[in-house]
Order: sequence, then C-alpha cells, then structure tokens
Amino acid sequence: MHSLLRRSVVGASVSGALLLTVGSTASAQPWITRHQDAAWVGAFVDQPLTTRTALWVDGSWRRVELGESPQQVLVRPGLQVTLAPGVRVAAGYAWIATQPYGSLPIAAPTREHRTWQQLSLAHRAGAFTVSHRYRLEQRWVHPLLTVAGSEERESGPTTYQNRLRYMPRAQANLGSLQIARRPVIGFVWDELLMPLGGAAQTFTIGQNRAAAGVGIPLSALTRVEVGYMNLYNAFAPRRANEVNHTLWVSWHYTGKAK
Repeated sequence: MHSLLRRSVVGASVSGALLLTVGSTASAQPWITRHQDAAWVGAFVDQPLTTRTALWVDGSWRRVELGESPQQVLVRPGLQVTLAPGVRVAAGYAWIATQPYGSLPIAAPTREHRTWQQLSLAHRAGAFTVSHRYRLEQRWVHPLLTVAGSEERESGPTTYQNRLRYMPRAQANLGSLQIARRPVIGFVWDELLMPLGGAAQTFTIGQNRAAAGVGIPLSALTRVEVGYMNLYNAFAPRRANEVNHTLWVSWHYTGKAK
C-alpha cells in the first residue's frame, strides 16, 4: 500500500513537472508576424432625411494579394441624429462574411451579425478638420462548417463578443490644388479596435488601422479617397499577428437635406 502510494506521488510529481515545462516552453515561444498585401474597396453614403436625421450606409469589399483572393464583405446601415453642430450619435446593424485568407487563415468561413452605436465629434483646428468617432459593437459570430460527406456547409455554434473602437481623423485642403474648382484634400486617420470581455473578461487590443491618402472631388456631393492603410491584427491564442499592407479606395456621398 505504502509502495503504491509512493509511486502515485512520484508519478504525479513527474507529470506536474512535465506540464510546467511544457507550459513554460509554450509561453516562451515568440510571436509570429506575417506581412501580406490587400486591397479594400468601400462605399459610404450619408443621406439626410430631415435637418437633424440622416441615413447612413457603408459597404466594403476586401481582398488579399491585392485583390486576387477573397477576405471579407461588409454591409452596415444605420441612422444618425445631429444633437448639436459637430455632435452626432448613430446606431445600426452590420452583416459580415469572412473567408479564411493569407498565411494565418481561420479554421472555417464565418458569418457575423452585429449591432453598433457611436458618438461622432467634429471641430476645426486651424487649417484642419478634426473628427473623433467612438463606436461600441455587439457581435454574434458563427463558423460555416462542412457537412460530412458533402460540399454543403451548416452554421456552427454562435459566440458573442463586445468591441470598442476609437478613430481620430484629420484632413485639410492640399494648398491650392483643385479639380473642377473643388479642393483636393489630404487625410490621416488611425482606428483602434479593442475587444471587451470574452472568456477571460479582459480588455485587449485586437486591431489597429492607420491610413493616409488623398480625397479627390467628383462633384459637389461626391469624392473618392485613395490611400494606404496599415492594418495590424492580433491572434493572441495562436501567439501570432498579421500586418496587412492595404490599398484603400473608397467612394463617398454626402447628400443635402431637402
């Protein structure tokens, strides 16, 4: 009996030591970083309904390898309300389809339903127009799993997540540069995406998007923005991250209230 107990204690000690060794080795492993090219094409519509309310719709078609392979499709409608000059609140819905892509692909395609609320502040700072956008998101994400013995897919279990986003942006006319007597603008912005909660109930950095480019007027109500976006995406469970060097092209329409 004493011999059996002694062997059990020794075995448990060895197992514990092995687990600690494996855990220490895993935690000591360096993070992997992968760089890849991408291209995002977007459209943004801000159409006033009354003097204080406006319909908002934006969509984005996102691909890696500069457009060769699919990455993500997003559609996001919402309603905006102006509380005071330069102060707007908004809320809406979004649908997102994401494919496995790049050198750090997810295990399966996903679909996401999202609700969102935001506060936008805008002001002048010398020659610059500066804005701040604070957005809170509620996300329901589920994978599309392959049905055994067929090529069909079925929805997997849904996970719920919260995320906070903050984006400051500054823009200004590029001197006297004009097209059809309308100024060409230069802009810079940065957006930090921070998951809230989850299994560990932690506050972490999930993504950072930094961009710079030019805005080219097409008419009194429309413009095209072209620029470069550096997108950092962290995959903490895999101790890996990706840096997407992204060509950013977007069409913007800002209507007028009747």
